[in-house]
Amino acid sequence: MANKIPVGGSLARAYGFAFGNIVNNFGVTWMVVAIGWVLGYFFQQRYMGAVTSLQSRDPQAIMQAMPFFWACFAGIFVLMTAEIAALTKEALGLRTGSAFLQFPFGAAMWRLIGAYLLYFLVMIVIYVIFAVVSLVLGGVGGAVVESARVGATTPLFALLFLLAALVAVGAIIYIATRLSFLLTPVAVAERISLTRAWQLTKGNFWRIFVIVLALVIPLVVLELVFLVYVVRMPLVPPLHSGVTPQELQAFAEQQQAMNRQMMTDMQRYWYIAYPLSLVVSLIFYGMFAGASAHAYRAVTHEDRAPEQF
Repeated sequence: MANKIPVGGSLARAYGFAFGNIVNNFGVTWMVVAIGWVLGYFFQQRYMGAVTSLQSRDPQAIMQAMPFFWACFAGIFVLMTAEIAALTKEALGLRTGSAFLQFPFGAAMWRLIGAYLLYFLVMIVIYVIFAVVSLVLGGVGGAVVESARVGATTPLFALLFLLAALVAVGAIIYIATRLSFLLTPVAVAERISLTRAWQLTKGNFWRIFVIVLALVIPLVVLELVFLVYVVRMPLVPPLHSGVTPQELQAFAEQQQAMNRQMMTDMQRYWYIAYPLSLVVSLIFYGMFAGASAHAYRAVTHEDRAPEQF
């Protein structure tokens, strides 16, 4: 019988680790944060230019911006993974020595990068398979309706297709959740193995779903409050009847302009933006590291590891 992931315990550990262990969490990630700050300060203007080029309709500008954009994406991915690996190692109680003297670019980070890339590849393959099957079934169903030429068949087919689409979306969410929730602690503590992450979450989908929702919803609410009441960014496009393409284009351009202004303000007021982003990342990543580490130790009977706070 599969071990059950404790919902309440995982949530308590998530918040306790993110807030109660924040000093040590900063200690194991400060090197990654410092590198990210330096790179961000010197390359932010060029990154903004690359993003602007990608949003333009000039193919030549887009092609010129792509190499730098992908290089930035790769660098952000490596730094983010290093931070998550360090926090997960801390949450699992695997850290030895002073928190402020940890090297975050070790084997755990490289295993986690490999695990994430493998996960993305598998999910892309699964998504493509579902998309191809949906297109085939849709084509076959359309041909059947056309050959039958019965008016009552069309609503029935539409209902069946909608149900099939809901099942497909549910299956993708189920697979993605099962594979991803314990993938990080498995890679950090053991090896690169989607199979291991899948096995450990057997019989725990709804528990994981509740944990993730309980962690994500407050963060989404806070982000929406920040965007709406602090940044004053419009989030909902024009939805009135008779909306024109020009209105939608104006809405998109307004959002792009506000995003560029936000990045400019971050560059100008870096002494406020950088520490604030540090606190946000420590809390955000710390919550998920704490929850997944607690769940991992519960299902692997490793809950006797010493607490870090």
